[in-house]
Amino acid sequence: MTLALSEYRGASNNTIKHVGLLGAIAECYKQRKQAQYKEYGAALSPYYLSLFAVLESPSSYKGIGFMHLATLLNDCGEFDSAMDVCRKAIEYGLSDGTVTGFEGRVIRIEKAKAKSLK
Repeated sequence: MTLALSEYRGASNNTIKHVGLLGAIAECYKQRKQAQYKEYGAALSPYYLSLFAVLESPSSYKGIGFMHLATLLNDCGEFDSAMDVCRKAIEYGLSDGTVTGFEGRVIRIEKAKAKSLK
């Protein structure tokens, strides 16, 4: 993850920055059972969203970063932020590779949020 973050920080090209940040988020996603990874990955969300917004053709990318961030945020109990990430992915026309897509993910996060409030 350190290599991915240094790649992100050192790059002047947004595409290379994206690859680095995506790598760091993916590593946090893999290690999300450990609280520090889960929380750190969730905290990368605003950086990823702002970087993704300035990419040349965002719709040509896959939605894996959004999927990982939505899961990390959901696991941290940040349900509204997780749903916002999904809605942003939908705006870009991205897929998360599942049958229900990001729309289904929003519904599942809403259910998790409702359950947590009980």
